[in-house]
Amino acid sequence: MRLKKEEIDALLSSIEDLIDIKVLIRKTTPEYQFEGNNKIKLMEHLQSIQNKLIPVFSDHLNLEINESIEEKVEEKIKSIQKWVHNGNFLLVSSNSAKKKLKNLNIDPRQIIVSGGPVFYEDYQKVNPQIPDNALEGIKKKCEYLLNDIKQKDWSDNDLIFLYEKDDLSDTLTLEKIDRISNLLGNERGVKTIEITSWDKFE
Repeated sequence: MRLKKEEIDALLSSIEDLIDIKVLIRKTTPEYQFEGNNKIKLMEHLQSIQNKLIPVFSDHLNLEINESIEEKVEEKIKSIQKWVHNGNFLLVSSNSAKKKLKNLNIDPRQIIVSGGPVFYEDYQKVNPQIPDNALEGIKKKCEYLLNDIKQKDWSDNDLIFLYEKDDLSDTLTLEKIDRISNLLGNERGVKTIEITSWDKFE
C-alpha cells in the first residue's frame, strides 16, 4: 500500500486538528461544555478533519462515502422543510441560497436573506477594497435587516441560520450569532445548521 503525498499531508494536517481539539477539551474540563468560540472552533476542526480524511477513507477503506453524503443532505433537507412547515424562519446570506430553498418548495416568505454578512463592520473583511460610498448603502441595508429581524414575533417562532462551510460571510456572521440571538428576545436564540455546499441542494 502506497499513500500519495496529498494523502500524507491530509493525515498530518488532521493530526494538527486533533491536537487543537485536545487543547479545547482541556479548556472545558471537567464539564466538557462547548459554547461560544469554543463551540465554533470545535466544529471547524471536526469539519476540517472530515473533509481531509473522507478522500483517504474513500480510496483505501472502500467506504460508500458519496452515498453517505447524499443521505446526510437528504436528512438536512427534510429537517429544514419540517422546520419551516412549523412556522419558523430561515436566515441565509445569498439570493442563490434562497433560490435553492424555493426549489425545495420552501415558502420564500419565511426566508430572510442578508445579502452578505449580517453586520456592517464585517463587509471590509470580505472586501477590503470596498469604496466608502458603497459602505453607506451597506450600513443602511444592515440596519434594515436587523430591525426586520427584531420586529418579528419570536415568542413562538424560531430562527435558524443556514451557513455554508468555508464561506467567509457566513463565518463572520456565525462568530456574532449571539448578537442576533439577543434581537429575538427569547431564551432559545438562533439555531444553526451547517451546509457543506449549496450545490448539493437540488
